[in-house]
Amino acid sequence: MPIFSAEDRDFWQRNGYIVVHNAVPSDNIESAKGAIWDFLGMELDVSQSWYPDPPKRGIMVEIYQHQALWNNRQSPRVYQAFAEILATEQLWVSIDRASMSPPQRTNSADNGNRQAVHSTELPIPLHWDYALQLHGDGTPTVIEGNIESAIPFWVQGVLYLTDTTVDDGAFICVPGVHRKIGQWMQTLPQDMNPLRPNKQSQLFLDFEQWLEALPADAEDIKRELMSLGTKPIPAQAGDLIIWHSGLPHGADRNRAEHPRVAQYMTMFPAQEKDEKARNHRLKVWRNYKVVNRINSCRVKSGRQQKKSDSSGQLVQLSSLGRKLLGLDHWAN
Repeated sequence: MPIFSAEDRDFWQRNGYIVVHNAVPSDNIESAKGAIWDFLGMELDVSQSWYPDPPKRGIMVEIYQHQALWNNRQSPRVYQAFAEILATEQLWVSIDRASMSPPQRTNSADNGNRQAVHSTELPIPLHWDYALQLHGDGTPTVIEGNIESAIPFWVQGVLYLTDTTVDDGAFICVPGVHRKIGQWMQTLPQDMNPLRPNKQSQLFLDFEQWLEALPADAEDIKRELMSLGTKPIPAQAGDLIIWHSGLPHGADRNRAEHPRVAQYMTMFPAQEKDEKARNHRLKVWRNYKVVNRINSCRVKSGRQQKKSDSSGQLVQLSSLGRKLLGLDHWAN
């Protein structure tokens, strides 16, 4: 039975995001949360532990190879949702990280989520996780004059591991932008590369630099983006948010009293003929037998020092998980 109804698909097309409810079982949620807290060396019930000194840089948690995270990646319902969105059953899953966003402190210098402190006109520091298809000279690959052909169709996802309201540091995006990018491109001067106005700026690489590099008569683009507005997406623990990578997005400030914990993941068409890519994925899976644990010693910048822990067991995969990794071929 399909996960998405006709109404869901229409919502996806218009807004560029959708929420998959109950994407993973409750046991998976608790296991993943426990793994993340253990990795961080923090305790949910001890609020002072959420704010290490020096502060943790940003909300990201560099945990990748843990059984609990893989159990969510190989969840049949998660897989089905991505398969329906991408219109193919032959997928690979990303080996992605997690996040922990503590409540924001009044003093931003003490705030664990330092990346939420910014000076842009937008409510939060939005970004794109995109890479354009480029020629060797750095110019975008455009097919038959269609500028949008240089923009691949990618999707991303975040699995909430805690109930998340609009005040809990929710995922936030600008719905509908994915449908307007092509229109924006057509309004720019014909003698200017709309995807790369200069060598220092590139759409999807640094949105603010890209805006600054545009000519003065392109201010309408910026105003239109502002008028669309950002939207926080609340959901329950175990819900998966999938969004079109054309949407500027981020994580809102956590104005609540408890941390938001989440796991990032996406899927994309399997590249089984690309042996280099496949072998790299298998090497990562085999060599990182367990998560990298944070060393108690941190560098001055606040970046997390990591050391390898080789005492664990190889992550176990289901038959679906083996295909999502690339260990088994989909045709088998």
